[in-house]
Amino acid sequence: MSTLNPYQPPTTRLRDALSAEVGGDCWRDGKELVVRPGCTLPGRCIKCNAPAELPMRHARFYWHHPALYLAVFAGLLLYLVIALFVRRRTPVTIGLCARHVQRRRASLALAFAGMALAIGLIVMGAQRERFDVLFGGTAVLLASVIVGIIGSRLLVVTRIGENYTRFRGAGAEFLATLPAFYRTR
Repeated sequence: MSTLNPYQPPTTRLRDALSAEVGGDCWRDGKELVVRPGCTLPGRCIKCNAPAELPMRHARFYWHHPALYLAVFAGLLLYLVIALFVRRRTPVTIGLCARHVQRRRASLALAFAGMALAIGLIVMGAQRERFDVLFGGTAVLLASVIVGIIGSRLLVVTRIGENYTRFRGAGAEFLATLPAFYRTR
């Protein structure tokens, strides 16, 4: 008697079958990087395609629909609470070369030094009642936060869906090595 049971469900996982069919968990779609949630990108720098420094970085990316920014008009605290509950999250393991790791660290160090200077200016301006120093410190603080955010970000999430996450900010050399994304309906 045969051991084949025609009613038994398949034992191959669908995700493994799809990964083998399309060649992995990451693709390019124009200038965007498309990945599956929780994937590990190839061991190359996502900015310049040089060999990545090991260990690779585990990063969590968050996204919510852009229409949610309209809740800011109702109040910043309300927006923050709503965004905290409706955001989507995806973990991705990415690689950076030594040059881009150093550039990211330098921008973070510059941002923290600027924030320390800004807090000193704000305190000094408040103590001496010099509003020009107070406003200058506030401007330096805002600029430092912007430099820290822009200089340290690795990728920019454009959408997190059920099956795929889309990013901007990957280098053209890195994207050129990935297979083209196609989605079957």
